[in-house]
Amino acid sequence: MNPSPAYDALVAHHRRVHDLEHLQAIATWDRMTHMPPAGGPARAAAQAALAVLIKQLQAEPTLALQFDAAVHEPLQGDAALNFARMRQARRIEAAIPAALAERRELATGAAMQAWGRARQDDNWDTFADAWAPVVAVTRESATRLGDALGLQPMDALLERWEPGLRIARVNALFAQVQGWLPPLLERALAAQANSPPPLEPVGPFPAAAQQRLCEQVMALLGFDFDAGRLDTTQHPFTGGVPEDVRMATRFDESNFLPALMGTIHETGHSRYQQNLPRAWLGQPLAGPHSAALHEGQALIFERQLAPEPAFCQLLAPLLHQAFGSQAAFEPDNLARLLRRIRPGTIRVAADELTYPLHVIVRVEIEQALVAGEIAVRDVPAWWHERMQAALGVGPQGAFSQGPLQDPHWVHGMFGYFPAYLLGAMVAAQCFAALRREVPDLQTQVAAGNCGPLGDWLAPRIWQQGARHDLDAMLQQATGEPLSAAALRAQLEQRHGRVH
Repeated sequence: MNPSPAYDALVAHHRRVHDLEHLQAIATWDRMTHMPPAGGPARAAAQAALAVLIKQLQAEPTLALQFDAAVHEPLQGDAALNFARMRQARRIEAAIPAALAERRELATGAAMQAWGRARQDDNWDTFADAWAPVVAVTRESATRLGDALGLQPMDALLERWEPGLRIARVNALFAQVQGWLPPLLERALAAQANSPPPLEPVGPFPAAAQQRLCEQVMALLGFDFDAGRLDTTQHPFTGGVPEDVRMATRFDESNFLPALMGTIHETGHSRYQQNLPRAWLGQPLAGPHSAALHEGQALIFERQLAPEPAFCQLLAPLLHQAFGSQAAFEPDNLARLLRRIRPGTIRVAADELTYPLHVIVRVEIEQALVAGEIAVRDVPAWWHERMQAALGVGPQGAFSQGPLQDPHWVHGMFGYFPAYLLGAMVAAQCFAALRREVPDLQTQVAAGNCGPLGDWLAPRIWQQGARHDLDAMLQQATGEPLSAAALRAQLEQRHGRVH
């Protein structure tokens, strides 16, 4: 006799939902990479219909009976934990009715089309008209989620991306960074001004050669091309599902570094996705459970490994092969280029000292938007004022260089931006532990072996799936919960301690 028929039925249900979400993910990837502009309205309608179908599956009356019955079944170990994740996911999904999910899909589809046009035309007003419904849907969703989970609206949105973490703790961690980072940035800029600048690579750098280079580096970093691919888009991203990971980057023929570093970043995301526990695919336990942990994997590759002298030594001959020999590609110069501090307007191109400040500005704005303290029309003024205060780079004349540069809010991904700075903390903490446990890491990397990075991360992070929340995962992997200490130590080691 089957001891857990109700739980087994729930497992089969989650597998069906996973299959439909697989299709939704690939449709989103295609919308951002290959879909012709005229296909936007029809694609938005199709994805809205699929979102409604998924909501209907999640609202089947028999599910409630199965959840009630499964509570009394003899579940142990991973099955018990998977069931607990199922119940929490059900509470979150049940808080959002199908009609609201459909409105969200239609609103984000229209906003994405408007965002693409507005970036080309540099027109905030036309975008704002299309984006306002996304903000309205987000506020309504935050209220409904908060009521269902007993949380404040911003905490309810954060719960989707970072279970158990609250915005008060996020703000406290960010306040710590705001305390020590500006003096370090000032000191680093002064030291940099008194040193000879690194040699600038001389282009052009053909897009086809850049793509071949990026794919070579992805292979060095362990990306599985049988389970994924690289394409181009307006904004770099990783999508798809663990069985079929879709990466996308963009190429600038006058500068190869943004595409290369963006690809290294997305490779970190992809390796995490490709190494989630396959035995649990389609189930909540397969994860990923934490956006900060996900961003941390990307930043381990981009911010921790890539600027290291050993990796630059490995990269140099590939650059010579791709673009022809020049002194700027020598390892020492590459390391200086990758650690150079240049305050600017673009988050994804920001250096490791100014990047956290970009994130803090966005988190402050999205909290104000969700709370209704500001309207959509207020965002550019808030953006320019805070970017000027944090980085001295505002006001920017082009909206595409300012609040139109990121698609996250266009997709309705409020609550996600904290993950980028929390992820930087995760990356520094994990890389410090890795270096302690693998003392010859630099030697292995310089010899062409980047395997130790994945070998260390796979059992401690990737294959754990959603077994642990962020603090518990880091405690298990590094010996301590989430902290900004390792990030501060690493940045001070690279750029000079502030006394």
